[in-house]
Amino acid sequence: MLRSREGRMTARTPRGAAALVAHALLAACGSGFGLRLVVAFDAPPARIDQPTLVLHGTASLPAGSVRSGGTSAQPIVTCLPGTFSMTWTNDANGSRGAVFARWDCPADHLSWSSGAIPLSPGENRITVAMADADGSAASVVSITRE
Repeated sequence: MLRSREGRMTARTPRGAAALVAHALLAACGSGFGLRLVVAFDAPPARIDQPTLVLHGTASLPAGSVRSGGTSAQPIVTCLPGTFSMTWTNDANGSRGAVFARWDCPADHLSWSSGAIPLSPGENRITVAMADADGSAASVVSITRE
């Protein structure tokens, strides 16, 4: 990676180009550019021998989430998440259902849990999706039922 006379970052090799992209992405953090919604899993098992599975994870706060009220002794009294929906889908058998999420205020994320997800023998590709007034996000995990 080289810096030009004008102060711009330039790349001369593929590795340098990758570093330049990483630098640009890191520079964008906090600038309003990037992904606003994120859905993450809490370490699901890769293999399971049960007919159902419950997944857990975290997700971004939806648009319109508000903290209000409080005193210096207890600064946050009310936390109201913005309007959103979360669902799961299992591509292996077409089943789908709601995801239950809560905001443990003052955390800056939602904690979520699926209901019991029915698994088919073999690979189950499960998608957890979230949508709010400003957009949507989804994450996928593959679980093998033995």
